[in-house]
Amino acid sequence: MEPNDRATDFEPVGRRLSLRGKNDHSMAWEFERVAGPFRATEGPIWTGDAVRFTEITEHQVLEYDPETGETGVYIDSTAGAVGLHEGLGGELYACEAEGHRIAALAPDEPASVVVDEFEGTPLNGPNDLEIDRDGDVWFTDPDDKDRGLLGHTSVFRAERPDPGDDWRLVQLTDEMDRPNGILLSPDETRLYVAECTYGPDQETDLRAYPIRDDGSLGPREILHDFGDHRGIDGMTLTASGEIVACAGWEKSGPGPSIYVFSPSGEVLERHPFPENRPTNCTLGGPDGSTLYVADMTGCLYAAETDRSAYVRF
Repeated sequence: MEPNDRATDFEPVGRRLSLRGKNDHSMAWEFERVAGPFRATEGPIWTGDAVRFTEITEHQVLEYDPETGETGVYIDSTAGAVGLHEGLGGELYACEAEGHRIAALAPDEPASVVVDEFEGTPLNGPNDLEIDRDGDVWFTDPDDKDRGLLGHTSVFRAERPDPGDDWRLVQLTDEMDRPNGILLSPDETRLYVAECTYGPDQETDLRAYPIRDDGSLGPREILHDFGDHRGIDGMTLTASGEIVACAGWEKSGPGPSIYVFSPSGEVLERHPFPENRPTNCTLGGPDGSTLYVADMTGCLYAAETDRSAYVRF
């Protein structure tokens, strides 16, 4: 996510837009606002029957029930939770940027800290995360709002401990200026990371790193370059390994959009999004084909798609 002035004029919940992207080869996606406006929303995940997402400025995790259309508070106090992810056992992991940590959250219980420092120095402010089949947590740690103390912005992996041991933190790369969205390929041999700076002479791209047998990263490959425009904030994976990504803004380029990329970086589709800055997305619903998108105006949108969610475990 990035700072933004909150929009003040909203249409009623239930607004629908039919917006066909110029590269759309199939169905147009109709986005319906299903929750909000709140203040700034991020990190939606599908839990099997509901969508959980973060209200960043209110330090909450909210839960939207598509059966009833109701949204309630799932966790009423976080240390600035941004990205969310379910763990192997259904645990709710969060990037808590203001707390400089990755933590496991549960209603009415103290947060369980996974990692909060690297080599004795607090993390900058974790933003987004991915969890592999071993239960290891891969996450980005940009330096948003000058909160960082590390002196670098990095991508890390917190390795799940054996019983009685502590989590082990591994720095994977510090070559990025503002790493944001993060995904693993279905076979877990590639790591996708979004470099989300924007402006003249800034790197703004979607990149892929091969994952070596020892868990380290090989040389990066730039899959898509957004130029001077706002790049990817968050993204999710389809069952066929495609990347669905939130990118673009009102200031330049083709505007706020939901992109569908092939694993090689080809733009398969671009769907215009009705709010200025989509932040993150997830596929869910009964058949995994409903795309839920959070945005910086504090809303949650849903669209029926012709894709289905990838389920890692």
